[in-house]
Amino acid sequence: MSDLVFPAPHHITVGFTGVPGDRTFFVQVEDDAERLTLLVEKAQVEGLGELLAQVLTRIGDEPATDWDRDAMALREPIEPAWRVGEIGLGVDPESERILIELSTAESEEAVDPEVARISIDGDQARRLSAHAQEVVGQGRPECQLCGRPTELDGSHVCPASNGHGALSR
Repeated sequence: MSDLVFPAPHHITVGFTGVPGDRTFFVQVEDDAERLTLLVEKAQVEGLGELLAQVLTRIGDEPATDWDRDAMALREPIEPAWRVGEIGLGVDPESERILIELSTAESEEAVDPEVARISIDGDQARRLSAHAQEVVGQGRPECQLCGRPTELDGSHVCPASNGHGALSR
């Protein structure tokens, strides 16, 4: 198993390329020595944001309500090293830092899985949690009846209306 360790990164973020309905999501971390960009699923970004919010609540904190969104942007070049399979999260009680562990997706070719271990402080966790939730929310609007995403122009064949009738508010 190959490990990449970021004990005190100065930049950690999530983001995407593409347009709603056709987005590719990434986690990016950078310290003074290197930048690592990893490919993730939208649900993983959403889960990471929610887990960080839960951990912050447990330690008596909460996600940020305002942060520098420009500072949270993905940095070029956006070239993912690998696809994330599992995400683990914990708190180091001694340092009070939040630990994030990202490991490669399982595949038959992966003989030696990659793991990235990232240690962030409370401020980074607050911003990352809020930013992850905001990034996921920038997708297509959801149908008010069935909760599925609609097209960008608002069109949608809704199973709740059996595909008939216009959506009403």
